Amino acid sequence: MNGPDNFAVPDSEDQDIAAVPHDPIRYVDGNATAGALSEVFRIDIIAALGRCRHCGSVRAFGEAMVFTDAPGIVVRCRDCQGVLLRLVETPTQYWLDLSGLSYLEIDREE
Repeated sequence: MNGPDNFAVPDSEDQDIAAVPHDPIRYVDGNATAGALSEVFRIDIIAALGRCRHCGSVRAFGEAMVFTDAPGIVVRCRDCQGVLLRLVETPTQYWLDLSGLSYLEIDREE
């Protein structure tokens, strides 16, 4: 469920983020991941279409909800708030979890 002013209020069963109705967590759209993901991927995935493994919604990655107030980046589906992607950067590694995506369709630039 979404609250006012781009606040997300997740289900009480969802332990990935701990927002409550009176203290929601702010998010931004998928474009906020462009810098971090450009270091992992050689291509811009913001326009890529992704299918949410949780609800089946297909949307441009740039439309996703991005939470940056975590140890890394958490990207959630705009429709069901299921976690699509997690990215954590350390000084020597990237940890990337894409298990919330059934697929990511990326157009080849010509």
